[in-house]
Order: sequence, then C-alpha cells, then structure tokens
Amino acid sequence: MAREDGWGFGASLVVAFVLLVVAVSALLTMRGSVQSRVMERSLDLQEVGQLVRAFSDKVSLSNSALLAGGQSLVRDTEQARRRFLETADRLSTRLDAPEDQALVAEVRAAEQVHDAALHALLYAPTPREQKLAREQLARAHGRVRDAQAQLERKVQVRLAQENHAALLADRWETGLLLLASLLGLGLASALAWVLHRRLNPLRREAAASAHRFQALVEGVRDYALVLLDARGRVASWNPGAERIKGWSEAEVLGRPHSVFYASEEAATGVPERELARALRDGRLRTEGWRQRKDGSRFWAEVSITALRDEDGKPQGFSVVTRDITEQRRNERVQELLAEAGRVFHQSLDPDLTAAEVARLLVPEVADGCILYLLTPAGELRPRAVTHVQPEREASLWEALRRFPPRAGMPPAVWEVMRTGRSRMDVQVEPRDVEASAETDEHLLLIERVAIGSSMVVPLRAGSETLGAFVLLTARGHRRFAQADQVLVEELAGRAALALVNARLLREAREAVDLIAVTAHDLGNPLHALQLLLSKVQRAREAGRDEDVRQGLVAARGQAQRLGQLLHNLLDLSRLSSGKRVLDAAPVDLGELAREVVERFAEAAAQAGCDLKLEVEPGQVGQWDRIRLDRVVTNLLSNALKFGRGHPVTVSVSALDVEHTRLRVRDEGVGIAPEAQRRVFERFERERTRKAEAEAGYGLGLYIARQLVEAHGGVIHLESVPGRGATFTVDLPRIPRPVEEAPRAEASSLQQ
Repeated sequence: MAREDGWGFGASLVVAFVLLVVAVSALLTMRGSVQSRVMERSLDLQEVGQLVRAFSDKVSLSNSALLAGGQSLVRDTEQARRRFLETADRLSTRLDAPEDQALVAEVRAAEQVHDAALHALLYAPTPREQKLAREQLARAHGRVRDAQAQLERKVQVRLAQENHAALLADRWETGLLLLASLLGLGLASALAWVLHRRLNPLRREAAASAHRFQALVEGVRDYALVLLDARGRVASWNPGAERIKGWSEAEVLGRPHSVFYASEEAATGVPERELARALRDGRLRTEGWRQRKDGSRFWAEVSITALRDEDGKPQGFSVVTRDITEQRRNERVQELLAEAGRVFHQSLDPDLTAAEVARLLVPEVADGCILYLLTPAGELRPRAVTHVQPEREASLWEALRRFPPRAGMPPAVWEVMRTGRSRMDVQVEPRDVEASAETDEHLLLIERVAIGSSMVVPLRAGSETLGAFVLLTARGHRRFAQADQVLVEELAGRAALALVNARLLREAREAVDLIAVTAHDLGNPLHALQLLLSKVQRAREAGRDEDVRQGLVAARGQAQRLGQLLHNLLDLSRLSSGKRVLDAAPVDLGELAREVVERFAEAAAQAGCDLKLEVEPGQVGQWDRIRLDRVVTNLLSNALKFGRGHPVTVSVSALDVEHTRLRVRDEGVGIAPEAQRRVFERFERERTRKAEAEAGYGLGLYIARQLVEAHGGVIHLESVPGRGATFTVDLPRIPRPVEEAPRAEASSLQQ
C-alpha cells in the first residue's frame, strides 16, 4: 500500500508540476511583452535624463573655463558636448514617432546655438559685445532647457500609457497566478507533510550540533574568536574576545576590525592589507600590537582565514587572536639580559655602560628613558636621554637642560634616590604633571612628551645609589606592569655593579698612572733643587754672595713648585677616593685672589709676565677657602707657564645676584681647538713647541675642575692658538648643601 501511495503521489506531483509550468509560461510570456514595452519607454526617459545631465555638465564646465580666462573652454567642454550629441543621436534612433524626433532635432539645434553663443562670448573684443553675447547665451540656454522639458514630458506621457497597459495585463495575470497559487499551495502542503516526516529528525540533529558548536565557542576564554563579513566588519564575537579586548558583543558588532589595531597602523592601512593577504593566500598568521577598548595595547598572535562559498566567492573572515604579551615579554627579558651582559663585559667606560643600557630599554620596555647619574657634588645630571620619537626626545632634553631636578621638588626621582626604592605610576594624571612643572613653559615642554605611564628605578650597588632610570610610555600607548618593574630593577642592579666595577678598574689604572706621574713630576723639581743647593754651596765657599742669593731664590721657587705638586697629588688622592667634601664658610674671593697674586709676584717677574689683578669689591660667598685657593693657584700657575713673557690678568667680578665670576687670562701660545676638550681631563698634556719642556701632566686643571664642580660651579676655556687662553670660573655664592669635612682632614689640608 505504501508503494502504491508513493506512485500515486508521484504521478499527481508530475501532473501538477506540468500544469504549473504551463500556467507560469503563459504568465511569463504575457508579462514579458508588456514589461518589454515599459522597459523601452523607461530607457527613453533615462536617455532624456542623460541628455539633460550632459548639457548641465557642459554649462558648468564652460562657466568654470570662462572664470579662468576662457583659454581652456573648448578642451574642458569637449567631452560633455560629445556626450550630449551622442545621447541625442541615440534618442533619434530609439524614438519612432515623428513628433518625438522633431523634439530631439529642436534640442540639438538649440544646443548648437548655445555653443555658438559661448564662442562668441569668448572672442568678444569689447564689453558691449560681451554683454550682447551673454544675453544671446542666456536665451540659447533657456531654449535648450525648454526643448528638453518638452521632450521629457512627451516621453513621460508615453511611459504612463505603457504602464496603464501593463496594469490591465497584471489583472489578468493575477487571476491566473491565483489559480496557479492554489494548485501550488495544495502541492506544497502535501510535500511539506512528507518532508516533515522525513526531515524532522535531521533538523533536530542539526540544531543539537549547532548548540554544541555554540557552547564550544563560548567556552573558549583564552582565544578571541571573531567572524568578519566580506567588508571586514565584526559579525560574531565570543566571550574570549570580550575578555581579551574589552568590548562587549553589542558594542562591537558592525564595527570595522581596524579598531583593534594601534592607531598608527590603522592610519597607514595595515588592517586592510592583512585582510587582502589573507584573501589572496587563504590564511595569514602574524604577530603585532593590538589595542583594547581602554586604549591599552597587548602583543597578539593572530590567525586570519578567508571564508568562501562553494563557488569560491568571498563570504568573510575568521580571526583567532591570542594574547602573548607575557610570553613575548619573557623572551625579550632573556634577550635584554643577554644583550646587557654583553654590554657590561665589553664597555670599560662607566658612563657609557649605563647609557647603553638606557638605550636597550627603548622601545622594548618603554617609549622613553632618562638616565640620571649622581655627581660627586650631589647633583643629578642626565647622562642619556632617548625616545622613540625624535621630537619628543628633543623636548625631554630641553626640559632637563632648562629645569633640572632639584631636591625638594615634586619629581619622584629625588624620592627614589633618597629611599632607594622604585616608584611606578601606572597612569600619570594631568594634575601630577602640573604639580611637577616649575613654570608654564616647563609644563608645555612636559606635555609635549605626552606621558601616560612612568617608572623610576634606582641604580644601587650595595647601600650606594649611583643614579636612576626614569622610564616613560606615551599616553594611550601602553602601561607599565609589575613585570616591567622587576625587569628594569634587574637591569639597573646589573648596570650599577658594572658601573662600580668599571670605575674601580679605571681608578686602578689611574693609580698606576699616578705612580708614574708622581715619579716624573716630583723627580724634576727635586733634581733641580739638588743642583741649585750644590751651586749655592759652591758659591758660598767662593764668597759670591749675589750668586748665593740668586740660587736660594731659585731653590725657593723649586720648593714652591714641589709643594704645589704635593698639594695637587693630595687633592687627586682624595678625588679618586670620592672624598670631595667642603668646609664652607664666608670667603671674599677678591681678597683670596689678591693673596695668590702676591704669592706669585716673584714667579711672575722671573717668567717676564706683567701680572695684573682686577677685583670688584664685595664678592663674598659660602665657599671652602683652601679648595678655592687651590683653584686660583693652579689656574695662575698654568697661565704663567704658558704665558711666559706676556701679560697675565686675574679678575674677580659679579656675574649676577647669585653668582661670582673668576677669570685668569694669559696672552701666550694658546691651546689648539682639538686639545681644548681634553685639558680638564686627568693626566692630559698640552704640548707646544715653545713650552713642551715645561708642560708637565695636566693634574692642575683636572683638580681645578673637580673642586669647582664640588662647589656647584662650572669652569670653561676660551682660547685661540697664538693669542692666549682665558679660564672662566662661575661660582654660586651659596652652593647646594654639601657634607662638612672632618676636622682632621681640614687640619691636614691647612698643614
């Protein structure tokens, strides 16, 4: 019975299908004829519209060309006029009625009159003729518009007639369609009953499979699973994507996937290029920075797969994203530590060692880095400044140069130096930036850097703090985490140890040099002193009193030179051990300079130098008298040595309300430009043909610089070879607080 029912159902289905095909064929034939006529009239109306637009384009272009001088009128309007004429030719061919063709001919004639009026206006020599040409052009323009309007109304009337005929045909079609629909409804009901019985189990299985897949997708928390449509807009969003990227599904659906990229990458078209590569290759695996809803960034591993239908047509993309920031951070930590180890082992310059580590931190850990090193005078000075953006690096340098960090100011670097503990601000608030600025100009320089997050890490070796790293991230880029602080503290500790080791190695080498310097510089005056004393003894035995007197004077000079060398070596020993302590008290620098000049009067006469002193009264400050005496003595001794036979001038004057200036000038051989950068370094010699035999090692200038900087001052040199040299010392009258020297040390210096 089931088989017979099946054959009967099949035969009925075939008969119904044949009847349906016949009815539909009749309907399609009738409707096709009517629709064809309606389509022809619609195309006629469309061509009329194109004719109107072509003429409007010509008018606009001609007006623009006339405003520009009219030289390019023909070239600018040529294409629009050719389109107008081609459209008019097509209308003449399509329109069968004579009256329609006459209207087209009238439009063409009016356009020719308009074109002639344009050329007449272009070549009109006088204002009167130009006015007549404009009036003729306006009349021609109106005539063209009227003719186009008549033609358009005519075509619209014919289209309305065809639409009315199509409406009548639709009524007949509706009856036939209703009959076919009733038959199809019966067949569809029977077919639906059969399909329901056969396909319902399949439907339940498909629903269960979709539910299991949805549960699997929503259960994935460590991966962001995103579906994009063919235009790259979000079509599906799983909970893992919400956890990693911060957007909810309602917030992100329909948005372009470029919102997940860093702003600079989105601006350069990186998202579109990656989708194009995935579409071309089928799949793309890549890594890079991605952006969360709150603006923070994470390093992502991304897999993009192009989705296509059975015909190969693109349907969209599936994007699987995994946050591998910590994994990459761990890898970079190992790489940075290895690179830092290489730097520590290869570099022997202490400052360069720490500066190289500062450059390693950018851009891997931070966008910007400032390395401060503590000077023996207790000042924090920037040793290295680097930033991923050169213009922001320049702003940092400018801010540090004009507004250095000072104790008691809001910047956290002094707090870190005092406590020895790191400080991290995950998000720098605008009020914190305003509090750290000394002036409005300082605030402007800081705001140019756009600090979003900051971290200050000390360079500690044992209980000693040598300096600090200041790390910065750009606003809206990334924020520091605890892992960043641990990494930088590890690098800072290694850098501090390397800094101490490098300094110890340098001091050990300099100690060897010091022995050689001592043997050389002490041997010469001792040998000269022995020769002079022998000469004095022979002169005394021979009764030559004048020779005895001269010999004693020369011996006294050698003894003074020997004493000065001993003082310099003593100061050098203390400087090498880091004991640059001061015993500050009120000192009149003018009176001190006068004492030194009087002490060198005899030496100046022997050198043939006219020694002058220029003092401005009242130059009193809180200084260490013994150390300043050493500075003036070394500078004046150097001037007499290289200015032999020329005038030497010592001057003391006020630089401003808070500073005093000391100058020692000679008019001797001068110092070559390439040597001026090294004269303040330890053991440097400036050799000249005239004074090579007396030059000696440059301990005096090195010690003078160290002692001046211990007072918070600066010393610099100006010299032209053959025209002498000028050493200038600028001292603050109230130096920054320094440690008092022990009494025993002060007494030993006085002795």
